[in-house]
Amino acid sequence: MATENYHHLSQDELALSEKLEHWFDQHRAEFVQDLLELVAFPSVGDEKLAAPGKPFGQEVENVFQHVIRKAQSYGFTTEQHDGYAISVLADTRDSVPELGLISHLDVVPPGDNWTFEPFKPFEKDGFVIGRGSSDNKGPALLDLYLLRAFRDLGVPLHHKLRIVYGGAEEIGMADIKYFAEHGPVPRFSIITDGAFPVNHAQKGGLNLVLHIPVGSVLTGVNAGVAENAVPATATLTLPASEAARLEQAIAALPEEQRQVLAIAAVEQNVQLTARGQSGHAAFPENTRNAIPLLLDALLAANLLEGDDLTAARIISQLLADPWGISAGFAAEDAPTGKLTLNGGLLTPHHNGLNLHLDIRYPLATDKDALLATLRKAIAPLNGTLSITSDASPIHVDKESELVKRLQQTYDTIAEVITEPYSMGGGTHARYLPNSITFGPGFRRIEGELFQGESVRTKPEFIPAGHGSPHGPDEFVVIENLKRAFKVYAVAIPRLDSWLEQGLIDGVH
Repeated sequence: MATENYHHLSQDELALSEKLEHWFDQHRAEFVQDLLELVAFPSVGDEKLAAPGKPFGQEVENVFQHVIRKAQSYGFTTEQHDGYAISVLADTRDSVPELGLISHLDVVPPGDNWTFEPFKPFEKDGFVIGRGSSDNKGPALLDLYLLRAFRDLGVPLHHKLRIVYGGAEEIGMADIKYFAEHGPVPRFSIITDGAFPVNHAQKGGLNLVLHIPVGSVLTGVNAGVAENAVPATATLTLPASEAARLEQAIAALPEEQRQVLAIAAVEQNVQLTARGQSGHAAFPENTRNAIPLLLDALLAANLLEGDDLTAARIISQLLADPWGISAGFAAEDAPTGKLTLNGGLLTPHHNGLNLHLDIRYPLATDKDALLATLRKAIAPLNGTLSITSDASPIHVDKESELVKRLQQTYDTIAEVITEPYSMGGGTHARYLPNSITFGPGFRRIEGELFQGESVRTKPEFIPAGHGSPHGPDEFVVIENLKRAFKVYAVAIPRLDSWLEQGLIDGVH
């Protein structure tokens, strides 16, 4: 099939791109204000807080209602999907097929080590700081502004655009599972919850809980805020009577270990806290899990014995690296890359600890062997393993017409030569038929350019290691969202035309 028609921009596309860029510039200040309002909602989903019509709790419902009011104020029609998701539409004709823009409004818990208040967002130097600014409220708002721009400029499309906002992407994706079952599912959808260019493959996602019996000391351990976030801190709480022994033991450790530890009196107790570096579980580069930092310190200080000693050794070995090497089930393949392993939560439970694992595994992984390895590791303490979720890997052929066309469209606009990519992060594309993740962020690659300019800018006013999605001081670059706006200005009309002409097929 000939594909030359998408290797350059037509005069009509150039004209439309300029109009849409000008439209964004005119509405930029309004966009920033809307984003600040959106990020201020602490919309952490929690199924344990479910109520009738609110399956993910009141905070998610609050942000849904805010966006509904905002969309209606812009003249759009909205639909509610039983509290699981909401839709925004500009065109309500029943007979017109739909093209979806799919995002989410829930966020991970803020966690520790923030320099600023996570839900008191602000804009400075072209950056918006706050939990969810990047993942995924900035991109979510971009979808709404695309809908506004296409309507205001009268962009002709064969399909009507449907924005879908989910409320549980960060906690298992029950939002999009429900929407996929009950609909209305668009003919084709772009998942706006990733990076450019085209995401053609995602690792499988395995979430487990290991229950590990422990002694009297480790029942005081607590770490993490979410399975899919690397813990920034891990804390051991002991009676105040143990303070002198604890301080003496920690003081004898090497400086390298002591520098990440802190001891503090808290009410009638003493706490030992280890500080690591948080970040997204799927992208563990430049992160440092606080759980093994704490346990290794306790082991080195000879503060553990019996079941506590055995449990600490087991957990420390499992979490010694984020690639599953020390755990004994490292894996890698060409389409999807390396396995990643994150111990995101460690909490007391029934005379033991529950260790919550987030494992992103490649296509070639022997999952049964992986589970057998974990069961063997916890067998000395008669530990148990529970699978809380298992999402299979997804893969779209890089040579498919869809991937090639979207890829070349991005490269043409960005004036670069790139390749489709795979990732450990999971998106709604796992569960929504005929969908693919395409932007609006940019990959974590040094030297990444867009039209000759770097997209890897970072605020000078946040500490090193901060700023990532799921990490402290999360930020989004407004100029990068504008760049994404320029890509979608061409890509959406092209996708609309390709579908109308039958030039591309469904994905899965």
